[in-house]
Amino acid sequence: MDAKELLRRYANGETNFSNAKLNGVNLFDADLIGIGLDQANLSNAILTFSYLNQALLNNANLSFTNLRGANLTQAKLQNANLHDADLHGATLQGADLRNANLTLAHLLDANLMSSDLRGANLTGANLTGACLRGANLREEKRTYSACLRSANLHKVDLRGANLTGADLAKANLSGANLSETMLRGVDLSGANLSGAILENATLTETNLQGANLNGANLINAKLSKSNLTEAELIGANLHDAMMFQATLIKAKLNRANLSFARLSKVNLSRANLCEADLTEAELVDACLAMTDFTDANLTKVNLFRAEISTTNLTGANLFEAVMPDGTIGY
Repeated sequence: MDAKELLRRYANGETNFSNAKLNGVNLFDADLIGIGLDQANLSNAILTFSYLNQALLNNANLSFTNLRGANLTQAKLQNANLHDADLHGATLQGADLRNANLTLAHLLDANLMSSDLRGANLTGANLTGACLRGANLREEKRTYSACLRSANLHKVDLRGANLTGADLAKANLSGANLSETMLRGVDLSGANLSGAILENATLTETNLQGANLNGANLINAKLSKSNLTEAELIGANLHDAMMFQATLIKAKLNRANLSFARLSKVNLSRANLCEADLTEAELVDACLAMTDFTDANLTKVNLFRAEISTTNLTGANLFEAVMPDGTIGY
């Protein structure tokens, strides 16, 4: 079937084109709202600026397809193959992309607000500048875990998105907006989160081993039981963060703001906190073996029952700090 026949039949009221062979077809700027293309072959097709609102594209082959600027609002794309598809500037608001293959897809500046990406594979995809506010990428019974491994999410907007259990290992999230985002149990090992906004984000039991969080905003973030081993948080803002039982072995927290942070039972062995601000932070039962607090501000910090026998406190300000034995510093 060629483009002319498809458009003629659609104009005459026909909408069901399931299993159609349309690979390489040119449907530039076509009005195909509500069309049924389940299991259709549209690989290498040109759908630039086309209107595919509420289209049915479940199990469709859209690999290498040009969908730049296309409107796919509320489209159904379950199990669709969008490998290496060009979706630059496309609108996918409210689209159902469960289990879709978006590997190496180009999603720069795409609108994915409130889209369902559970189980979608976005490995190596480029989502620079994309908006994913309210998107659903959460894991359900190990069935719908989204894969964004090594994806480019530079400055992406994920505010309020649910990424529970997603795989974001080695992803580029530098400058991304992740405020109020649900990241529980997410794999962010080796990820680049430098300058990212994670205010009020939930990162409980998250794997951040070796992640780059330099200059990140983690105000009031929830990081309890998270793994931040060898992570870089130089100059990061962790004011009022909740980090109960977090692991920060060999982490770099130079000049970080940890004022009023809750760090009970945290493991900061061999971590670097030179010049960090821990004003009124809570470090009850913390493991501080070989931790470097050189020139750190520990004013009114609570170190009750903390292990500090090998801690470096050279030049640290311990004014009115609660020491491990309960005495008050001066």
